[in-house]
Amino acid sequence: MCQVVTREFKVIAVKHRGLYKDFAELVPKAAHQFLQRVPNLAGTEVTVYEPKASESHTEGTFYVGLLVNNALDTLPEGAEFLDIQHSYGMIRGKGTGMGSLYKMLDQWVDEQGYARDTLENYILETYHPVENDVEEVEIYIPIKV
Repeated sequence: MCQVVTREFKVIAVKHRGLYKDFAELVPKAAHQFLQRVPNLAGTEVTVYEPKASESHTEGTFYVGLLVNNALDTLPEGAEFLDIQHSYGMIRGKGTGMGSLYKMLDQWVDEQGYARDTLENYILETYHPVENDVEEVEIYIPIKV
């Protein structure tokens, strides 16, 4: 279920800041607004998170956007192009089970003896619609290999 992957993500996204405790509300709202602003862009929906460094780290940055094959000649207003490449512990599952997916992936990373590499690397989630409106999510946690 869990695996190690080395992957490159090319992302067109808009940067936001907020309190970590509010991310569950802020992220979907920001993603919805972004998708409404760029109806002509196609791609896999993605969220890029600044990892929480400690308990006292209450505010963080996140990006919402789309995976693309190449940088665009012109970006939507307020958007940035991110080119992120790293090794990750990865899991895929139903979007409704986000908490348990993170828990399983964290436990697997520890059991395999990998160290998280989250000081300057982002956690990513990609969203994949499947039938019956159940969304699958892939979670990527940066690790040192």
